[in-house]
Amino acid sequence: MVDQVAAFRNVAEVLRAAQQVAIEVENAPELRKTLRGFTPAECALLLGLTLPELKARAAQRLAEAPAGPRGRFSFAQLERLRSRTLPSADMPLRRKPGREALATVVFTNFKGGSAKTTSSVHFAQYMALAGYRVLLVDLDSQGSATAQFGFDPSREAGPDACFAAWTTARDEGRSATFDAAVLCRRTYWPTIDIVPAGAALAAAEESLTRRATAGQAEEPLYFEEFSAFLRQVPDRYDVVVVDTRPDVNMLMTAALHAASGIVVPTRASMTDLASTGEYFAHLAGYAAEFAQAFGTPLPLAFARILITAFDPTDRSQEALLALARERFGDMVLGRPFLHSRIIGTAGLGKETLYEYEPSSDRAAFQRALASTNAVNRLIEREVLRFWGRRLPAAEPRAKDTAR
Repeated sequence: MVDQVAAFRNVAEVLRAAQQVAIEVENAPELRKTLRGFTPAECALLLGLTLPELKARAAQRLAEAPAGPRGRFSFAQLERLRSRTLPSADMPLRRKPGREALATVVFTNFKGGSAKTTSSVHFAQYMALAGYRVLLVDLDSQGSATAQFGFDPSREAGPDACFAAWTTARDEGRSATFDAAVLCRRTYWPTIDIVPAGAALAAAEESLTRRATAGQAEEPLYFEEFSAFLRQVPDRYDVVVVDTRPDVNMLMTAALHAASGIVVPTRASMTDLASTGEYFAHLAGYAAEFAQAFGTPLPLAFARILITAFDPTDRSQEALLALARERFGDMVLGRPFLHSRIIGTAGLGKETLYEYEPSSDRAAFQRALASTNAVNRLIEREVLRFWGRRLPAAEPRAKDTAR
């Protein structure tokens, strides 16, 4: 008989170590993830300037502007240029006081492998680059989004360092004095904080399940617990991005009740779309039951389907995308997330497309990045619409993204 405990523990330790080594090798000598600098061309694109305009404004408005053709701007310099270039009315930050609510975008689906975490992390980083202040909340006990930001889910997302700490405080009657800010960890992205996740998050799931089963009158109700948490986080965020577990669970339900909108990633295959259909059947049933019980709908301003890992040369995927657009109209985001091996290459070092710098095949990288930006720009428009802002001119919807 194999010693199961020893065998299982060995697999866990080897794979945990491999993940940490990947981060350390890619980020020597600091051994923690750091954010690369941005080229003048990247900064010009982000700020809507020509390259000569960017260089002129950097020379005028930055004490130490990057010099030479290989000069890089730090994220902090990019932010300073944005604040000193755009009129205050055009800054992307949430309007205060009370004019615009915290926007919470939940990425959710039943199906694993739908690129849910990849989509949510890239959206969080896109919004940071666009000038927003972001809180990423990982509600998936696998901790994939947590690991993407360089935190070890097994060591840095324990019972006192993830959302389970909040539900435990509620169970123990300490919620009134609990400081939600302690769970919002700074990341190497200056305008992204994260509430990490790991196996300890299971305690939060158990707590909400126990309260739902008890059916007792309480304040707040179990499904409002995540909303209650967000009301207590510091008022320094514009957007909350939530990554959820790919199944029916209490944490996903609680996230729905806090959501300004949901994004449902799915691949363009019959298996994935069938699973997505079951997810929407679940949503329809739950929304109907909730409306009947409480006399109000779920507080969703938008719900969008995002086609991921899309290969425009695959005729079956083309046909399924066309069918989805025909049947569901604008519910399907106008641009799919293109399949690209570049994402896998970047992932070897726990990097996203916004962090990766290719040493070769820059054309493939640019196609993948353009696709990612197009998708995220459409989700950003949903956030702006939620706030009631004037929308920028929409991009023409192509048959697919760059071919």
